Amino acid sequence: MWLVRRFAAFRVILFPLKLAQLRSLQFMKPFFRDQAEPDHFFFLTHTHYLSKYLSLSQRVDCAVSHYSHEQRNFGPAYHRSVYRSLEGLTLWHRLLDGTHYRVMLRATEDYRYEGDLSVLCFVNETRVCRISFSYVNGHLFGLHAERAMFVTRNQTDRNPCLQKFRDTFRQNSPQYFCLAAVCGIAMANGMRALYLIDDDAQIAFSETYSVGFKNSYSGFWKAFGAQKIDDRHAYTMSIPLELTPLVTVKHRNRALGRRRNWLEVALSARLAMLEDRTSRCPPPIEDETSAFLPSLHTDGVHGEGEGSSGVSPAKPAAAVEEEVDDTDAPGVEFGPRHRCAEAHRTALRQRHDHKNELSG
Repeated sequence: MWLVRRFAAFRVILFPLKLAQLRSLQFMKPFFRDQAEPDHFFFLTHTHYLSKYLSLSQRVDCAVSHYSHEQRNFGPAYHRSVYRSLEGLTLWHRLLDGTHYRVMLRATEDYRYEGDLSVLCFVNETRVCRISFSYVNGHLFGLHAERAMFVTRNQTDRNPCLQKFRDTFRQNSPQYFCLAAVCGIAMANGMRALYLIDDDAQIAFSETYSVGFKNSYSGFWKAFGAQKIDDRHAYTMSIPLELTPLVTVKHRNRALGRRRNWLEVALSARLAMLEDRTSRCPPPIEDETSAFLPSLHTDGVHGEGEGSSGVSPAKPAAAVEEEVDDTDAPGVEFGPRHRCAEAHRTALRQRHDHKNELSG
């Protein structure tokens, strides 16, 4: 296997100009210092990188786009936290009843070829969710040459702390907190859209678990108004996200509490990213609470008390929500290795859960 990957890495010499770009980034050094045996050319040494449908040339382009964006836009404190520390960059955290809930950003530590950066949600020291992404060139989606965030992995870890999270943040799930943080990162980068992998283009996709993958990827994206991009094996999702108007939600106070929590996550992530952002081009998206949560201002919904969200409503701060009144969140969950999707709660996933939950 080692020899096969070494041979695969040599394919980079087929693209001398791109190799020169990688060298100009000092690609071998700054982004792998926390790895004992770094796979510097992981975007070529594995069967796929980011999507099953990228050519070799596109894979090299994506690697250049991601690491050049990171180098140009963020300073040394950011790089130390994200690429050289297991603690990562804290995007949001809360301490409730002695339990620490935290969302953080760090370089993907297991399968970097499925997304260079991961937004991770922890309950104390246990990870319960991750969403991974990379910065790519908009040309990948037939757009202008601006940088774009390509979300390529959405994984929930099945463990006792997952239920602890759901018990504390009732009618909720950590994947929504992670998605809120991703929106905050996009805001800090001045991006008004996300780009998201189609389920059958995800690297770990298996026909055996196609229903679970569809609900965890394309079904999840479409629940927030994402639109499929023809012939690109991807979706586009606007920021702010398209949320169910509160006037149509059955449990408005619950929805209001959730939206405030997620607004907190998104704007906290935005602020954390801006602290060591060295470039202001494009300018970051400002705090648009009224745009993200117009219902707070126009629906006449009040309720500053604790309500049914499980915690006191946070001060306005997050970009997204999916209306979840079922304590079990939909989506495929994975065992220790992301390659093996488990058929856990298949009956739940086979219903159109996202559509039902969005209705409150």
